Amino acid sequence: MSKRVRYFYRRQAARWMGRAFQALLTRTTVSGLENVPRHGPYIAIGNHLAAIEAALMVVNLPHIPELVGNGDVPMDATFSLIAGWYKFIPIRRGYVDRAALQEASAVLERGHVLGAFPEGGIWDDAIRSARPGVAWLSQRTGAPILPIGFGGMRGAVSRILRLGRPPLSVNIGALMPPVPNPTSARARREAIDEASDEMMARIQALIPAPLNGHGAAPVEDCYAFRLEVTTPDGRPVALPDDCAIPHGADLAYYFHRHVLLEVVYRNYRLADARPLADYPELTDPARLRDALAVALDFYRRTPIFLGYRLGYARADRVVQGLGALYQALDWAAGHGYQARMLPERTLHFANGSSNTLIAPSVKREY
Repeated sequence: MSKRVRYFYRRQAARWMGRAFQALLTRTTVSGLENVPRHGPYIAIGNHLAAIEAALMVVNLPHIPELVGNGDVPMDATFSLIAGWYKFIPIRRGYVDRAALQEASAVLERGHVLGAFPEGGIWDDAIRSARPGVAWLSQRTGAPILPIGFGGMRGAVSRILRLGRPPLSVNIGALMPPVPNPTSARARREAIDEASDEMMARIQALIPAPLNGHGAAPVEDCYAFRLEVTTPDGRPVALPDDCAIPHGADLAYYFHRHVLLEVVYRNYRLADARPLADYPELTDPARLRDALAVALDFYRRTPIFLGYRLGYARADRVVQGLGALYQALDWAAGHGYQARMLPERTLHFANGSSNTLIAPSVKREY
């Protein structure tokens, strides 16, 4: 008996329960169902800010998708039971996971539906470039691609837990044809790259602009990092030259992606790194330094973690910046000073306004 047959009834039950919860706890609108093929194979794809998009995909598609998901990071306890019940194809992100790709290919070759999120994770709050896996699967199996834009995701889980019934949207776009499969390796790679860009462009066009006080989505993000050192009575202290912190923009980008740190102390259970997440309030440089040491050790032992998510060049700059920050915090602690980390993110809007954030406006969303 195939896995799909074995899991059909439990997935059907999960979908009906999900539909009931969706109606009760959210105000979800669905458009574009006429674009869904009558039968598989096809690959349903969408933007990925929180794990709730996977639930919306399962609940609102007329077919029950086989999902591809995280197989390289220990699962949060919050979702391990749900994921264990529904079952999905785990893929080791950042690696060439042939077993997972073969299993996903087999789903499509049997005429079924695959659900995937080509951005590959939820560490950023903006649309990112697609990983090549979805386009490769389409090229290999001849399966078309169905783009979906999920709207209203930011803060949705928190509002659901407060019974706020957030307005969500599921916008299904026109079906994309299978990725061409030319004979030469170079042409195949070019076809994958072009299809990946097209997928994200189509998804982006399906996502409604976020509602905010500026009435528009930000058109540019700028980042800067400062370490504010003071005496116990509040007088500012200048850092010595040998404690200068390089790559401030990359460092600020890192601190505004809370999930990159949360994975360390939550998923990998390195609890001593937890105080670093309290940087907006914490001014004890010794506590910040000690927590940073744990996180740095993890990133250095597991370079693929940041490398996959940030790109290896930026990941190297972030680790260098964190190393210099460690030295600066150690210096401040040794002199009995206080220290406050100020990673700034400035959002610029098309109407000329801007908004500067010190701490992430939303921490981790699921």
